[in-house]
Amino acid sequence: MERNDTSMRIIATALLLLLVQGCAFKQLREDLSDFYANPEGMASRVVVDGPLLVSTLDVPAFMESVGRKGLWQPLSFIKEKRGGVYLLEAYDPDKTPVLFIHGAGGTPQDWRYFISQLDRRKYQVWVYAYPTGLPIELSAGWLNKFVAELHREYGFERLAIAAHSMGGLVARRFIGLDAGDTGRGYRTLLATFSTPFGGVPLARLTPTLGPYAVPSWRDLQPDSSFLRSLLAAALPASVHHHAFYAYRDDGGSFDSDGVISVASQLAAKAERAHGFQTDHSDIIESASVFKRFAAVLAAFN
Repeated sequence: MERNDTSMRIIATALLLLLVQGCAFKQLREDLSDFYANPEGMASRVVVDGPLLVSTLDVPAFMESVGRKGLWQPLSFIKEKRGGVYLLEAYDPDKTPVLFIHGAGGTPQDWRYFISQLDRRKYQVWVYAYPTGLPIELSAGWLNKFVAELHREYGFERLAIAAHSMGGLVARRFIGLDAGDTGRGYRTLLATFSTPFGGVPLARLTPTLGPYAVPSWRDLQPDSSFLRSLLAAALPASVHHHAFYAYRDDGGSFDSDGVISVASQLAAKAERAHGFQTDHSDIIESASVFKRFAAVLAAFN
């Protein structure tokens, strides 16, 4: 009976998400026709020229409305050149960089609680803002470009990454691209939170939506070529992956965080998995989750 209740909640959530996407079709029409006409041409326009230094999360580029635009109107987002890696303080060689990556429709503000709790005497905050409606491969490629530039400039020896939901897929693919480049030589901690490594069943409806479909949703289909190749590639020995997963009931494979099943969250092999009874959004606003993350970060540092 409990399994049936969980299944019904997942179905209800899926229907709600489909309704939300349906409301956005008119907004997407113009932008997506431009994208499909020249997808590779977007690469030179998506980001600002080089990392930016900001002192607070309360900047226009991180507003909630900008996150929605990045999902539903990704080309409008990139034409405004809001994407990129932002440093919340001037680089300090004595502090380990912690790069925060938001999920679909989000912004760096989603990480406000974790950032507020981080020991800024030991760690410096970097955030990645990107148009979540575009293919994950593109978002990972742009991130790789920025981190490569930062490493050439500063030569850091360690990089910690905290990634929520779809952001974990961006981070994992970035690591694969990064491993393919030579001369980096830094250790990486990858902490993913409620990431759908096994995909999202609702995304199977994407092909039926034609030009109205959000491109990144194609990658989230459980049997997508993107996810198959992502999981087939082993992480380098220098990367330590900790998977933080959320559940509502018993934490079993059929349970979920209200959006992503536990099985999907644990589909990628990780060095260690950390389970918490919370939901998809609250996992990065939880004191107990942050405490565990801080301990993992301290061990890595």
